[in-house]
Amino acid sequence: MSESSPIKDALYANIDDVGQERIHKLMLNGKFTELFEEIFESTVNSLDGINEYEKHGTLAESLTHYLFTEMLIPSQRKISFKNTELDMIIPNIAQLKKNSNNTILIFFAKTSSIDEIKKRIQKIKMIQNADSNIWVISKDDIQIPQITYTTKKESFSKFLKDTQTFVKTKEIGKLNIFKTKT
Repeated sequence: MSESSPIKDALYANIDDVGQERIHKLMLNGKFTELFEEIFESTVNSLDGINEYEKHGTLAESLTHYLFTEMLIPSQRKISFKNTELDMIIPNIAQLKKNSNNTILIFFAKTSSIDEIKKRIQKIKMIQNADSNIWVISKDDIQIPQITYTTKKESFSKFLKDTQTFVKTKEIGKLNIFKTKT
């Protein structure tokens, strides 16, 4: 289990408050913007004394990890490959080695410095050269050649839908939308 952090603690407390049944219902109905409002927005607003970019980036990464697990989207996170730290990869390193066109590398920006973001992307490009397969999630909209999403409800909702589409299109595992009780 990973180390505790105030951001993750607040996220999982909020997930418990919302409840898995409600979360699954929102996912089943494709209501990702509402899901984002109830979980991300209320969590980010409850956290004080943390750098805004760090807070948004870490919270987006933690929420994505949780939602991918619930949606049964195959992914690996927090891995090092060819001396480069990767925040998240869909589906996994084995597929990246086999066919990088069938993988997405997701980078969660935790800074406002566009220079730092571009440096990190340059390292990622040594592994995944296709800009369309490098997805960057940040607090603010940034103008770069890669696919970008923000930690705003419409954009983050599009990120989740695009992920589902990618997994379906590439036929990566069996996508069951999410876990449910029968």
